[in-house]
Amino acid sequence: MVAVVGGGPVGLHLARRLQEEGWETVLLEEHSAIGKPVNCAGLISASGVKGLKLNLGDSLVNEIKGARIFSPHNEMLEVKRSRTVAYVIDREMFDKSLYKEAKEKGVEVRLNTKLIDVRNETLFVEAGTRGELLKAKYVVGADGVTSKMRTLVGVNTSPKDFVHAYQAKVKGNFNKKFVEVYFRDYAKGFFAWVIPESEAVARVGIATSEGNVKNAFDLFVSEKNFTGSFYSKSSALIPIGLPPKNLIKDNLFLVGDAAFQTKASTGGGVITGITAAEALCKAIGGYFKERTSLSSYYSHLKPLNKELKSHWKIHNFLSKMGEDKMDKTFRNIKNAGVEEFLNEYGDMDRPTSFLGKALTKPSLWKLAPLALRFL
Repeated sequence: MVAVVGGGPVGLHLARRLQEEGWETVLLEEHSAIGKPVNCAGLISASGVKGLKLNLGDSLVNEIKGARIFSPHNEMLEVKRSRTVAYVIDREMFDKSLYKEAKEKGVEVRLNTKLIDVRNETLFVEAGTRGELLKAKYVVGADGVTSKMRTLVGVNTSPKDFVHAYQAKVKGNFNKKFVEVYFRDYAKGFFAWVIPESEAVARVGIATSEGNVKNAFDLFVSEKNFTGSFYSKSSALIPIGLPPKNLIKDNLFLVGDAAFQTKASTGGGVITGITAAEALCKAIGGYFKERTSLSSYYSHLKPLNKELKSHWKIHNFLSKMGEDKMDKTFRNIKNAGVEEFLNEYGDMDRPTSFLGKALTKPSLWKLAPLALRFL
């Protein structure tokens, strides 16, 4: 048996895939319902959905064609496509659809079940008000940003590996085809965003590595002069550190946010986490069928880790840049024709693909030192 700890999209997808590969799988979720609480902006790439063959179904809220990105003093870069580049999803409904798929494949899902400890192949859990023991040959931590499993694997973290986010919905007038991103001095180490659900409703949020995130949110709201009432408020940590080198300890594994398999430049982790879940499924399935090493998980992760490292470099570069320098950088890359280039080649999940192509464009050669910094 394989035990998957955490009932978010990564854990649910992995549990279903392992069950399909022939493993008896149990999923442990500490909350009483799948999909709650919702701590996610809910923006995922169209290319990722297509590549992973995900069924969005009724969870699809809106289709995005582009983004407007603003420097601290409102220098703007606009990236747009004629086709859909990203989807806004209802995360609760998305998670529930994955839950339904997992149950249909035979995964045992145990709600209100919190992991306490793992010793060898014995799991100590708290189920409601009582303690229980479970047996599993392998245990996978897909238990999110505050992962208990990460501690058991021996991965140390520090405050600089996270930013604190605050988000709410607001009614107003929005361009439903464009996401907006704002770099501001009160959003240290990250940015603020406006993600439209429709022309009348948007998800407005901010994340920062310093200070009080609610105060930063209020400053952004005041600056943008949103007049509607806010609702569906939520606050959460976002992992932005590099993925640790050790994701396996004995029979324990890490995947998803627990393994920092998130895009440090944007905070997105649904597509990258499910991609990592596929890599882990290959490793465990390979061991089960052909007795290949479980450490093949690392080799299966190499393409993803290459992209995650680029995302981390981009984040690190931007977070250390002063306001005036960022304004100047925006002007320089805009004048070099980056908007047109990104309109054609941009990929929100795979920066190495378009950064490499940038070096082949004569008009962008002046930006080569910048592109090489992230490759």
